[in-house]
Amino acid sequence: MAKKNNMSVWASVCKTDPKYTKQVGFGRKFTTINAMSQVMTATEKFGAYGEGWGVRDESFYMVTEGLLGYQATFFWNNGDVTNTFAINSSINTHNKSGKLDDEVFKKVSTDALTKGLSKLGFNADVFLGLWDDNRYVEKVKDEFKKEQPKPKLSEAQFTAMCKFIEDGKANVVKKKLNNYTLTKKQKDWFDKALLIAEKL
Repeated sequence: MAKKNNMSVWASVCKTDPKYTKQVGFGRKFTTINAMSQVMTATEKFGAYGEGWGVRDESFYMVTEGLLGYQATFFWNNGDVTNTFAINSSINTHNKSGKLDDEVFKKVSTDALTKGLSKLGFNADVFLGLWDDNRYVEKVKDEFKKEQPKPKLSEAQFTAMCKFIEDGKANVVKKKLNNYTLTKKQKDWFDKALLIAEKL
């Protein structure tokens, strides 16, 4: 009998893409995660929200005056098996100046969802404090940079770069070419044009 890999889900979602983070500096410094990026990653992993994963039996209630509580059941499908566990959170209904927060329901449910996803390993590197280590952050940035496919150079961009070379700005074009995927025809043309430009 094959040994079950208990870390398979965790390992596939534990690293956080730097472009979906924000550094918060008031009080102690910490890293926050874009909630929609978590929804996107969960959708990639389990399927559409409400079908492959999501929450059921949501309940909002007042814990005490000025404190809103939230409870729900988080579920996610693994093949033919539906897994569930409870999620919860609470949040102040008013800000420090005493004004009612009109997004309090959204905030408390989003916070509970983030906590639920974290139990499966989503963005675990942030919750484990690894984002406090600059070396780790730089390493992750490099990893995600390599994973991002370069966009194809459009005909309009190709024409504009040709004009740049004609205008004596070959160095500018040379730097920008690293950001794009070129067709063989485009690459051959630039190789020749830049070689000629260097000799001028």
